[in-house]
Amino acid sequence: MKRFFPAFLSVPVLMLTLACGDDSDPVAPPTPTPAPPPAPPPPAAAYDFSPILNAYVDGVVVATYADLDAQATTLNEAVQAFAADPTQDNLNAAAEAWIATREPWEASEGFLFGPVAFLSLDPSLDSWPLDQAQLQEVLDSNFELSPDFIYEGLNAALRGFHTVEFLLFRGGEPRNAADVTEREIEYLVAATQVLYDDAALLHESWTSAVEGVGPRAFGEEFKNAGNAGSRYLSHQEAILELIEGMIVIADEVGNGKISDPFTQKNPAIVESWFSWNSLTDFKNNARSIQNAYLGGYHKGERGTGLSAFVAAEDAALDTRIQAEIQAAYDAIDAIPEPFRNNLDAAAEIEAAMAALNVVVETFESDLKPLVRASAG
Repeated sequence: MKRFFPAFLSVPVLMLTLACGDDSDPVAPPTPTPAPPPAPPPPAAAYDFSPILNAYVDGVVVATYADLDAQATTLNEAVQAFAADPTQDNLNAAAEAWIATREPWEASEGFLFGPVAFLSLDPSLDSWPLDQAQLQEVLDSNFELSPDFIYEGLNAALRGFHTVEFLLFRGGEPRNAADVTEREIEYLVAATQVLYDDAALLHESWTSAVEGVGPRAFGEEFKNAGNAGSRYLSHQEAILELIEGMIVIADEVGNGKISDPFTQKNPAIVESWFSWNSLTDFKNNARSIQNAYLGGYHKGERGTGLSAFVAAEDAALDTRIQAEIQAAYDAIDAIPEPFRNNLDAAAEIEAAMAALNVVVETFESDLKPLVRASAG
């Protein structure tokens, strides 16, 4: 006989059945595998400074030293002509040739590294101040005043540009030819020959292998920075040497050549004061910075200079650097001539010093870091 259960029992039974199901912990859903981090971007390629290094060597350094060599040749010939026929016209021509030779030398002072330092050509060509007392002792002596004696027997302060300048100029003008003694002419001829030899060696050292520099032309070594046979381990190292050269001369002019005579009120330590060529020297120093930055030697000339790199990386910085270099040049140009007679022109002198220091600060704080960051 069948049993019949009331229909109302079905719901509790169902609930009991559901309540008595599996009481184990629920299975956690699987943890998704995290996505791999994005691959880092490939390192930036180091900037290729080859065109800038090439233009700097050929269009700035070698071009400047070639001009120095050529002008020194003319100066040597003019002095020899004066020695052979000591007229006023010949003395005037030698004095003009000295000024013309001085221009490329001062325009080279933005790169006083390499052979000019290795071979001690900077002090040989341009030691200052001139030791007039010792120079007079040499003139009064019985020594044979030959180029060899000057090279081997006299220190750098008794040769170079300023010895020749002293023998050619007084008070900003060529000397009276009649006042130049035979002994002074002998010294002038020998000292000018030494200056010419130094200038020729300096030019040669950047274009050919020279003893005391290395087994290859220094210009080729500089161009090949980062390659075997170059003492520069990278492009950046060579470019930083270039920048340091500009910093050194900006600092020297602002805080030495201009500042020292001004703060000491001492015209005797003004460079090139026999010829009164001082401010022209300083402007050519500023021009050496401009040439190195723009990649050309002649005024207004522009090659593939450091400016090309800066403009590509930070156009505003390039514009500012060019303006600051020009401002330094213009500030020097605003100092009254001759410098030795205007050491009380405080506003103009201080403005020039400040403008040069701006260049130094920008190169140190902005330009050097930009080059270092280009290493890739």
